[in-house]
Amino acid sequence: MALLAVPLAMGGGLPYLRVSIVVVVRGDGAVRISAGGRTRICRSRCVWRFRRASTVRLTALPAMGSRLVGWQRGCSARASCTIRPIVGRTIAARFTHLPLDVSWSAHVPCRPVVTTLPEILGSEQNERGGATESGGWFQPHLRGPPQQHLLDPPCAVDGTPAFVAVEGVVVSKEPTRSADGDDSANLTQAGRPDITSADMKTIRVEIDGTWIAAGVAPPLWPRRVGAKLDVQGFVFWDPGHVDSAGHAYSGWEIHPVAAWRISSASAASVREKLRP
Repeated sequence: MALLAVPLAMGGGLPYLRVSIVVVVRGDGAVRISAGGRTRICRSRCVWRFRRASTVRLTALPAMGSRLVGWQRGCSARASCTIRPIVGRTIAARFTHLPLDVSWSAHVPCRPVVTTLPEILGSEQNERGGATESGGWFQPHLRGPPQQHLLDPPCAVDGTPAFVAVEGVVVSKEPTRSADGDDSANLTQAGRPDITSADMKTIRVEIDGTWIAAGVAPPLWPRRVGAKLDVQGFVFWDPGHVDSAGHAYSGWEIHPVAAWRISSASAASVREKLRP
């Protein structure tokens, strides 16, 4: 992102020569405030004091899955804005969520299919109560160790979409890091009381260690059970965990996960707590 660098001295000076500016963030994003070689990040509402004749640079930082709508009250640029502090000045950056059916990851060129966890899992149960491989809706699909840690998974497998997006799913198992570097959690589809078995609306989701090492992974999972998320990733079957309660007695996964964001149904206070 190209920005104009303008020198500024924030410290020192007589009190009456200093003024405050208020920065407000609306939506899922942040604002980087740069002045005098110092940088601060604002994620909600922030007040900072500067010398009256200073120049302050504001840069919008959309969260994954969001975009900048625009600035309000004093900025006209789309990505960055240079201002001078004025008494009583408030600058607001407004963000909105991107649609579910476009990729939020710069690494993934695929167009996701919007679906639900019960659709991925299907309705066929094995003897342990988990979803069977044959009953899933996405046939064929990525499967087994040879396709488990792909850095560039295909958008489709023999014509069947592999890249999906799910909305309003809840973290139902605390995330953990595995020996292979994956950051894993369980997600459960919210708002489906018609499905009485938790295993038939719960799936394993993994941010792949290969992606983390390559610098293309999304942020690690929020360390909070109950967080409601929207998620994009690849449908995958891991045959090695069908007998695991922690895997909902099924091999179905979204793996690798390409992107996630706090669901629009979540409260702003929850969104703030989950930021890395």
